[in-house]
Amino acid sequence: MRRLSSAAALMMLLLLMPVGFVPAQAATAGGGSATFNTPRPYGGRSANFAIVNRVVRAINGVPRHQKGKPREVITIATYLLDHTPTVTALVNACRRGVEVRVIIDEDIMNRNARRLISTLNGDNVPDRNHDGKADRKPRARPCNRPLKKDRATTSAGRESGTRSNRTMSAQRTIHSVDAPLNDSITWGQDGSYVKRCHPSCRSRHGNMHMKIYLFSHTGKQRDVVMVSSSNLNRGGAFLGWNDMYVMNNRPKSYAEYVKLHRLMTRGTLAPKDRIEIADGPYTTRFFPMRDAGINRDPTLSDLKKIKCKSAFGPTRINISMFYWKGRRGNYLADKVLGLAHAGCQVSIVYGAPSRQIAARLRAAAGHGLINLYDSRWDYNEDGWSEVRTHSKFVLVRGNYEGNPKKWVVMTGSPNWVAGSLSKGDEVTLNIELKSAYTAYLRNWERIRAHSRKLPYG
Repeated sequence: MRRLSSAAALMMLLLLMPVGFVPAQAATAGGGSATFNTPRPYGGRSANFAIVNRVVRAINGVPRHQKGKPREVITIATYLLDHTPTVTALVNACRRGVEVRVIIDEDIMNRNARRLISTLNGDNVPDRNHDGKADRKPRARPCNRPLKKDRATTSAGRESGTRSNRTMSAQRTIHSVDAPLNDSITWGQDGSYVKRCHPSCRSRHGNMHMKIYLFSHTGKQRDVVMVSSSNLNRGGAFLGWNDMYVMNNRPKSYAEYVKLHRLMTRGTLAPKDRIEIADGPYTTRFFPMRDAGINRDPTLSDLKKIKCKSAFGPTRINISMFYWKGRRGNYLADKVLGLAHAGCQVSIVYGAPSRQIAARLRAAAGHGLINLYDSRWDYNEDGWSEVRTHSKFVLVRGNYEGNPKKWVVMTGSPNWVAGSLSKGDEVTLNIELKSAYTAYLRNWERIRAHSRKLPYG
């Protein structure tokens, strides 16, 4: 926990000065684009919520169901969900006849999460004998058809100017999101649901930590996949630097992401082997991998593909990593520092490393081996960092996989800890596009501009 010295306070004021405008959304080739938020105090509300608002615009862009045609589908997995406009947009989408399928992990007792659960799960029905027929009629009509008597609205509903089904009791809410959803018959007439994974969807350990936002059709785009480090919550907007990459018109990736979401809904245990999807310049991997470790770690395998002599000169590696600790954190640090010793130019911004990892990296920086920056600031001196990087990405420009002239982005939801590999529901996305690399490098440089170079003091 860190308090600001006079020198640090002066540095803070300097960091708050403008460093040049960087667009929150950067279009790239290959049907994709990157979006980044700017947390407090460096940006206003629109910059804070740049990622969340882009998801909301996509939700609002899903067209109304037309009778006789297949329903459009919104598929989401997010660790936290408390953002009023997001919940309102999802409720309204369901009322337009869109199938809205949401998996969450924690904090379901916040008002907005309960409002969404009450709306999407109000007509969920059991099928205890798995005969494909509902055991009883739904308790409520589909969420896209308002109840005749809608006597109760939440304050969140009043804030947004919408009406919602009566909020479920706390006990019924928990039962609703924890109930098994093995077959679409249980989703009620609207095809929508909210499901909580406890502790994780495809493992008996860890957390559901994935942040994916999928759309069968939104605006002019189809088969849209969004992969982010950001949850749909206020904390992700205000407290952390986050990233999101959007792939448009990628039917292969979209189908595989939806398939994985269905496995998560059913609680199907993860296989020992990794699930990997190659789709043009994009490679997706889903976790957990059971019994995974140093010999079966895809992140370590990717780092081993880097060589330090390239067509550009020394290969450049830029890392933004939130949580970094333990045995896995150390063997990944070993590899990164080994690449620095081999001549790669390594620059790291960290957000929440363990003390041991932080000490290792500071020592390496002190010897001039790497460039190191601390993104954490405790502005009100309460012992809690009000801002830090929450993104988890690696950028490579140089020699990768035998190609001496490559640009690579490795991003997603996992931190550099063991549980992200073998316990929690996570996703990584590798992007081999110069345009994506350029967008992410600009964001990394912006985070660095609001961080402190180490070692200091």
